[in-house]
Amino acid sequence: MSLKIKNLSLSIADKAVCTQLDISFNPGEFWGIMGVNGAGKTTLLQTIIGLPNHSTQLNSDSGKITLNELNIYDYKRLELAKNIGLMLQEYEYNFPSTVLEATLIGRHPFINNWQWENKNDKTLANKALDAVGMASFSERSVNTLSGGEKRRLNLATLLTQNPDYYLLDEPVNHLDLKAQLEILSLLKNIFKQKKQCGIMVIHDPNLAYRYCDHMLLLYDNGQWISGKTQDILTQDNLSRLYHCPIHQLNDEQHTLFVPLHA
Repeated sequence: MSLKIKNLSLSIADKAVCTQLDISFNPGEFWGIMGVNGAGKTTLLQTIIGLPNHSTQLNSDSGKITLNELNIYDYKRLELAKNIGLMLQEYEYNFPSTVLEATLIGRHPFINNWQWENKNDKTLANKALDAVGMASFSERSVNTLSGGEKRRLNLATLLTQNPDYYLLDEPVNHLDLKAQLEILSLLKNIFKQKKQCGIMVIHDPNLAYRYCDHMLLLYDNGQWISGKTQDILTQDNLSRLYHCPIHQLNDEQHTLFVPLHA
């Protein structure tokens, strides 16, 4: 599998998100995307998966995105969903359902019209719930879940979909510290073992440094840098990104980034 962005210039109204972005996402990699609020991180994820444009102010000015050398817009949506999955920053469950029923949404790209989920689909969903620590919640109503529990459910649904490429928009949002570490460790292991690829929007440079092997930084003016995490996440690059001094602390086991002041 290969997912490539070639010479992409993207803007929202008159604000540049990226200019001539060239990047390849490869199996087994875990990418982090960082930038200030409003930099266009979510917009970039939506563009990668080819979501339809509902705003006349949003337009992809140039370049293309390919999956296995084929333009993503040439794929049928159902076929694309078998290869690329998106975990939204926020997701509302508007219809009453159990946690297991919601998790099974991840199998919809693989089920023909008028078919029901089979035993294998339910096995995959239950394994996904177990992986995120939600096995005992399968018969609970989604309306009874906390924000963090819904976040775990979102991820379980994506695990059930089992795409080659995971697009993750702040996947550890609403999770406590221990849960953040558990979820990111789970994802890193999955991508490494199954040769899948994760592309994650994240705000915490310390978590990004610990779990991501590659980074993409989006600056305010459409400029960007990408590469291996150790080369990209530096105090100078982060200070420029967030417009405040950030100090890097190192010892034999840890690297930490500390903002000095606003």
